[in-house]
Amino acid sequence: MRIKAAILASNIEFMSRLSKIFQQKYPEKIELAMFTNEDTLYQNLKTAHMDVILFDQSIKIKKEMIPDKVIAGYLSDISDVEEIEGLPAVCKYQRVEAIYKRIAGLYAEGTSDVKLKKSEGDIKTVLFTSVQGGSGTSTVAAAYALRRAEEKNRVFYLNLEKFGDCGLYFSGEGKLSFSDIIFALKSRKGNLLMKIESVAECDPSGVEFFHSCRNAYDMFELTDEEIRLLIQGISQTGKYEELVIDISGELTERMVMLMKDYAQKIIYVADGGDTAAGNGKFERFCEAARVLEQRQGGDILGKTRLLYNRYSAKLSEPIKTSAVLVLGGINRFQGVDGKGVVREVAGTELLGAI
Repeated sequence: MRIKAAILASNIEFMSRLSKIFQQKYPEKIELAMFTNEDTLYQNLKTAHMDVILFDQSIKIKKEMIPDKVIAGYLSDISDVEEIEGLPAVCKYQRVEAIYKRIAGLYAEGTSDVKLKKSEGDIKTVLFTSVQGGSGTSTVAAAYALRRAEEKNRVFYLNLEKFGDCGLYFSGEGKLSFSDIIFALKSRKGNLLMKIESVAECDPSGVEFFHSCRNAYDMFELTDEEIRLLIQGISQTGKYEELVIDISGELTERMVMLMKDYAQKIIYVADGGDTAAGNGKFERFCEAARVLEQRQGGDILGKTRLLYNRYSAKLSEPIKTSAVLVLGGINRFQGVDGKGVVREVAGTELLGAI
């Protein structure tokens, strides 16, 4: 479905450039009409359908002239302005992609949602997890997503950690975050697929992701059913070939649901720097997984692979007998920050074997 949008402004050069780039990059997603005369726009609204209209901030919007279900907002000359006179504001001085995403987000809030299917979809899902704190699960998950993107796969990295910070590994210019997705899931209003597209950020590597929540508490309010809806939505956008889920901690019902119902592969990350503790916790994880398989059905261990992070050939002791395939160990990288470590790990031969 194409978004029908209109802009009323006097800067013809700006509108011409915007229209040209929209036609080049989003011909199937948005239809953009340009107006320089206010009366002409309002007259046009009597017969033509519009989804979103943006007015130059110098123009006073006649709200009584805006049809129901049409989202009206302002084009702002100033960044970091969310609203003007109670209406949404879109900064004109930013990348065209950011302007498109903002328009798509406004459209998503004003339209009814499509009915999501209950199937998993065709997206390949790889889940990275650990019950051992500090093993570097997020680093390995982000590195895998980076590697897959650099191999020209369309990848979405979904961090479900309560206190996860995607900004440690990926970057994007947008201002929206996972908080906006959670709000959309809870309100059950608007078009979830469009909301996902408008909030998703694209790292220079090609990995797409959500900025971490503005307030970490928002993650505590996310329910298992809402996570199901989100995964189905990401799959049904049709944009992605692979979903990388990053979640660690206790073996909760949520983690079991993700492992049984969505993951085609489960990568368990153990700390190679403390293999005695790591191996013990992994063995107990396997014991619990066996019981869950017996009582609830489904496959967990058959999809699980063990990977050691910060591994030392001299000091680390890999598990002697494992219930799952052991992929091997990734060496510790010294003197590099979060993104640097992710890039180093992404280049290891081991990640290519996942």
